[in-house]
Amino acid sequence: MIARFQKILNHKSETIFGAAILTSGLTLLGSFLGLLRNAFLASRFGASGYLDIYYASFRLPDLIYNIFIMGAISLAFIPVFSEYWAKNKEEAWQFANAIIMVIGIFIGILALIVAIFARPFLSRLLVGFNAEQLELAIVLTRIMMIQPILMGISSVVASILKIFKLFLSCALAPLLYNIGIIIGILVFSPMMGLKGLAWGVVLGAALHLAIQAPALMTTGYKFKFNFQVLKERIAGLKNVFLMMIPRSLSIIANQVFLLGITVIATMLEQGSLAVFNFANDIQNLPQTVFALSFAVAAFPALSQFSAEKKQADFAKTSLETLSQIFFFLIPIAVWFIVFREPIIRLLLGYGKFDWASTLKTIQVFSILSLGMIFQGANALLLRIFFAKKDALKPFIASIISYALGFLLCYKFGLIFGVGGLALAVTLTYLFYFLILAILLKPVFSSSFLKEFRSSVLKILFVSLVSGLIAFLLFNFLEGYFPSEKVVNLVVSAAISFMVSLACFLFLCFKLGIKEIQELKTILIRKIYKANE
Repeated sequence: MIARFQKILNHKSETIFGAAILTSGLTLLGSFLGLLRNAFLASRFGASGYLDIYYASFRLPDLIYNIFIMGAISLAFIPVFSEYWAKNKEEAWQFANAIIMVIGIFIGILALIVAIFARPFLSRLLVGFNAEQLELAIVLTRIMMIQPILMGISSVVASILKIFKLFLSCALAPLLYNIGIIIGILVFSPMMGLKGLAWGVVLGAALHLAIQAPALMTTGYKFKFNFQVLKERIAGLKNVFLMMIPRSLSIIANQVFLLGITVIATMLEQGSLAVFNFANDIQNLPQTVFALSFAVAAFPALSQFSAEKKQADFAKTSLETLSQIFFFLIPIAVWFIVFREPIIRLLLGYGKFDWASTLKTIQVFSILSLGMIFQGANALLLRIFFAKKDALKPFIASIISYALGFLLCYKFGLIFGVGGLALAVTLTYLFYFLILAILLKPVFSSSFLKEFRSSVLKILFVSLVSGLIAFLLFNFLEGYFPSEKVVNLVVSAAISFMVSLACFLFLCFKLGIKEIQELKTILIRKIYKANE
């Protein structure tokens, strides 16, 4: 049984599309757990000040994780480790040990500093909280500072596994993370209140690391705590941190932007931050499942093409991957807007989550769904720059976009409420996308761009036609299935979606959209292997 489990974890994905589909499938499952997590939160606490405290307490731990770990390590570690591996495998493992030690010690010290000075930090950030809310946010923040330490080490482990094409364990990790948080909601919070939610986050981070450890051991890696290794691998560490600096600065800009959203939301009507986060979590699902999966799967190949000066392969792979991302995100955004009411009511409309909160979430969700397309595309565009070892241009683009976006968030938020905040965020992602796309245009030849535009226009046309059919049929069925009852709403939405999906697939095959053919080939191959 153990051997079989180990064999499953050691599954290798040989193609970008195949790796992305595998990652997407498991990420989708993990994201559904995330939606289930939110449903439990909504049912137990509603769109209340308690959840505002919980989400606000996440900000500093996530700030540290995102700035120093998430994007920076994955983009800087992989090329340096690969260079070591090609020359000397023992030195490569020493370098991996050095990075894990540095990350563990550095993030640990940083987490301790934040825990000690949480009160002055949060009192200046959460200006809309009263004394009781602030005190609880400080306690939760101190508990959750354990999370970035565990997630930092886990991120290095995931980077190693991706180099060896062991994508399965990496994709399972977020699923285990959400399971830990759900345990916190269902088991810990009834005993400890909001503190139980914080300990659930810590448990999720521990599981995130634990699920990847068995696959890491199969690569031949052995951790050794040795400070001498830090001296021996100082050149590699220097290269990593030099590459991390511009990326970290870009992430800082993003995190300051998100922190600004949190601050502005606390100045609005109570529950606004919870409403925004609920809607944002749902619309984040497709861009996490598809866009990020494709971007991560394509990054090693793009780095290799760039290093080998294969410009044609680099351009072709970049635009094909971007087209694949649009193939999933554009129709999903259309369906999200059409079925916004049944989605929100089905996922969140329980317990203390009242009708007023539901209406606000529907509004915010509709607006953010458009931004999802550009946010997902940006995940790939950033990696295209880093594959070319160009970190300066995306940093400048981020500064311009987020600075303008923050001003819009402040103005729109105070004038139009949480809906205005969502509109400003969507415009921010659009600005970022346009700047990145303009800066990347010289990289691609006119022939590749022409083919790309044709592909995207076909996807847009098919998505809009399918969405229109869904809209008309859904409104027609509401006459027979009154939407006052959730079950009627679900039936109408399900029938409309299935008809719309069938129309989408038919038009894709009819217009010869490449992505549908690739998806068909992979599914047939998987079914064939399953029956062997």
